[in-house]
Amino acid sequence: MRIDIWSDVSCPWCYITKRTFELALSASGRGDAQVVLHPYQIDGERPARPVPMIEWLAGKYGTERAAQMDKEVTAAGPRHGIAFRNATGFAVNTLDAHRLLWWAGRSHGRQVQSRLEELVFAAYFTHGADISDHDELLSRVEQAGLDRGPAARLLASDEAVAEVRAEVREARSRGITVVPRFEFTDGHVVEGPQQDPKVFLRPLTGQTAATTIPQGEHQ
Repeated sequence: MRIDIWSDVSCPWCYITKRTFELALSASGRGDAQVVLHPYQIDGERPARPVPMIEWLAGKYGTERAAQMDKEVTAAGPRHGIAFRNATGFAVNTLDAHRLLWWAGRSHGRQVQSRLEELVFAAYFTHGADISDHDELLSRVEQAGLDRGPAARLLASDEAVAEVRAEVREARSRGITVVPRFEFTDGHVVEGPQQDPKVFLRPLTGQTAATTIPQGEHQ
């Protein structure tokens, strides 16, 4: 079974839903799952420079809605082992983070890519790190147990820039506007925030194909 996932490391619900999905995958006992991660950038390559996260959200959604969104994810986080500290975080350009994840998946496989993805999510949402900064990203590469050298060379070059941008364009051309999005080989689609592993157990255990309606708003 192949599962294609579109996700953005600047999306808190992508972080929560990743953990929800992985609980379901483990519980399903499926050993044949081929998980393929695709980059998505909710805000494109904006902001050009780091902006305080709450300020950025307020500019997009208004002050009241931004505060409510922060409250919702902060409350949901502990149920999934995540501490969201958006008030001290920064919205940044995620292109280089996606390039590293693209490289990790192709060079080291999904398990290593997933480990690095977790570290990048935590850097962004819990530690208030600027994940557009190469030193911050390379620190997470080392924490994931990877050699810093090849990752540093990638970041210093244009490698994977065209590939990541092409995947994001393709997703938009297919009409993908909500992330996270999961597409299963049987046609089942799950998109938007998910906190109940049962949502994923249905397609993982071969139940009828359907589209699962998003449960909330992505950031």
